[in-house]
Amino acid sequence: MTFEESIKELDAIVEKLESGKMSIDDSLDLYSKGMKLCVQCNQKLTEVKGKIALLEQNSEGFIEKPVEVE
Repeated sequence: MTFEESIKELDAIVEKLESGKMSIDDSLDLYSKGMKLCVQCNQKLTEVKGKIALLEQNSEGFIEKPVEVE
């Protein structure tokens, strides 16, 4: 599942949970699924953040400087 698909699924889960029309068991299942999707999205963002290069301008033009992941 792509990052964008995960975000779309999370949005759908939030809508369902906010509707208040679900049983407590179904709500708990959806909440659990949403939390797993959040973890996956966070991992993907961390991975991408590590690959991004920051461009800095110096007297000779631009240089690439890797972004450090915290």
